[in-house]
Amino acid sequence: MKPWKVAALLTLPMLLFAAWRIWSIYKERHEPVAVTQQPPERKITQDDLVHPRKLYIESLKSARQQLKGQTVWMQAGYQLEYYPYRGGAPAFNQKLGPLPSNQELQIQDVVEVATPANWVSRIPRGSKNIFLVFRKPGDQAEYAVPMGEVDDGNEEFRMDDLLYYDDPHKLYSYWPANIWQAIDQHQVIPGMSELQTMMSVGQVAQSDSTDYGNRTVTYTAGDRKVTVTFLGDKATQVQ
Repeated sequence: MKPWKVAALLTLPMLLFAAWRIWSIYKERHEPVAVTQQPPERKITQDDLVHPRKLYIESLKSARQQLKGQTVWMQAGYQLEYYPYRGGAPAFNQKLGPLPSNQELQIQDVVEVATPANWVSRIPRGSKNIFLVFRKPGDQAEYAVPMGEVDDGNEEFRMDDLLYYDDPHKLYSYWPANIWQAIDQHQVIPGMSELQTMMSVGQVAQSDSTDYGNRTVTYTAGDRKVTVTFLGDKATQVQ
C-alpha cells in the first residue's frame, strides 16, 4: 500500500473523532438548560426582628447575681418537669409539670443539687444538676426546675435557651389581643403563626415537612396533642 494511503487510514479515525466531539460540544451548548425551581425565600417578618435577651451565664455565682429576685418566663414550654422544693432540695418523688409556655417564674435562688441515679429529664444528668428555685404568681410554695448540669467540674447553664428574661407580652406587643388571649389560655386558633402556636402549646412537635409556615404540625402539650395545618404561616385547621 502506498504511503499516502497508510497516512490517510491512520488520520481518518482521528478526524472522525474530532468531528464527533465538535458536534457533541455544539449540541450540549445549544440544548435548552433545565432550570431547577427554587422554593421562594421566606420573607423577613417583624417577628424575625425580635431578639430575646441572653445573659451568657458561666458560673453559679453569676447566675445568682443576675437571676435571684428576678421574674422570668418559660420559653421552652411543656419540656421540663418541675418539683416541690423543700428543705433545700427538690422533692424528686413528687414530679409535677411540665411547665407550660410563658409560665411566669419568680426566682428565689439558683442551686446545684445531686440528682438521683434514675432521674430522667431533657436536661442531661450530671454529677450535679443546676435548678432554679421559683414561685408562681399568687402561690407562696417553692418549686425547682432543672436548668443545667455539672459534669467533671464543668458547669453548663442552659437558661438562655429555656427562658425569656423579658415579658414576651412586651417583646411581641404588636400581636393582636385575641392572639395573646389564646396564648395565655394555651389554645390554638385559626390565623396563628407557627411562632404564636409554639408559644401557646410548646416546642415538642412533629411535622410532615420542613417548609416552615406551609405544613402540618402535631404539638404535644403535656397530655394533650394538637394538630395544626399552616398555609402562608397562618393556622388554617386546628384539631
